[in-house]
Amino acid sequence: MRIRQSLLYGALAVAVGVPSYVAGGPSQPDGGDVRVDPPTGAYACRQDVAAPDPDVPKVHAAAVTQAPTGDLLTVYYGGASEGAADQALYLSRLEPGKKTWSKPEVVFDEAGKADGNPVLWSDGERVYLFFVVIEGHGWEQASIRLITSGDGGRTWSEPATIRSEWGWMVGTSPIRMSNGEVLLPIYDEEKSTSGFYVFSQDMSTWKAYPEDTGAWIRTPNGSIQPTVAEVEPGRLVAYLRTGDRAVYKSESTDFGRTWSAPVAEPIGNPNSRVAALQLADGKLVLAYNPWVEHRSPMRLSLSPDKGRTWEHSVDVEAQSGPQFTYPVLTQSSDGFIHLVYSYNRNNIRHVVFNEEFLRNSVGLLSNWPEHTITEFTKGVRRNVVRQCGYTPSKQPG
Repeated sequence: MRIRQSLLYGALAVAVGVPSYVAGGPSQPDGGDVRVDPPTGAYACRQDVAAPDPDVPKVHAAAVTQAPTGDLLTVYYGGASEGAADQALYLSRLEPGKKTWSKPEVVFDEAGKADGNPVLWSDGERVYLFFVVIEGHGWEQASIRLITSGDGGRTWSEPATIRSEWGWMVGTSPIRMSNGEVLLPIYDEEKSTSGFYVFSQDMSTWKAYPEDTGAWIRTPNGSIQPTVAEVEPGRLVAYLRTGDRAVYKSESTDFGRTWSAPVAEPIGNPNSRVAALQLADGKLVLAYNPWVEHRSPMRLSLSPDKGRTWEHSVDVEAQSGPQFTYPVLTQSSDGFIHLVYSYNRNNIRHVVFNEEFLRNSVGLLSNWPEHTITEFTKGVRRNVVRQCGYTPSKQPG
């Protein structure tokens, strides 16, 4: 087992905190707080997290969060092929004041076993990295692990086992619910059903719901990888990847303990993961592949009414053919929204955008197989730029 700069932190109990960040001032050359002027008006920029690496030819299933330090973190799995014994978890960061992602480094690698499906989340003081380790011959024979970091992902704890029994998987982002509990979506790889872990406020205990696994969410042809938002106190909506040619939705009114029978949304799904995010102003953003046969294009839609309707759709990858898959979303403290996804499984891509960009409805043209940077700003789309104009800011010290 290899863990980069591992430290043993002991118990998983943590204090709940919410970071504050700043934007709007000049950068500090003395290494102090980095204050930046965020782009104004409709804005989006798309860039690779890193150039394709011939030593890690297949990368997939990224996660993203903002660390308490202000760094944006992404973790994904990479190796010779999906499920290969050399498959490890790689981390890259976009630091405050920087415009490019750091060179990816191995953050976890259990020798001779494939590590995969990373999930990142921060409670404002610590960063949590959930993932699975294939113990047998495929995803249906994997255990669930967790490592944590108290320094923005620079060093990590020894792994804790969330579930040693094979079969359950993670892959989509947790949320902290209004009652303080943390809900982590899970699914059964073999049975194609979806459930949820509910963690205590201090993350020290957890329990799977619905308690009867026979009551887990399932569509006619199977539903996995739920992505969740709490649209009202205690009322959750989950959007599911399915084999039924449509995104399905299920709801809970008791903080994730029980769930309604899933119903099809008027949104196509080619049996590919989707991502939902509730913004700070209560609106929902959905990232998905809208066609029923191809994992392209990559589309974003905005809902102003808790998911009842979806408006202002825009494609951030408009080309058919290549696969743009496994989206994940987060909103940083400056209000900007971050989408990370697999770029034909050769690389991981990052799109930063704001609500104004969604309402502007001007898409970004794909540049496969090139790896150029595309930016939309001040009403103009530039398909080749040197750098993104956006950079994250840092919390005051």
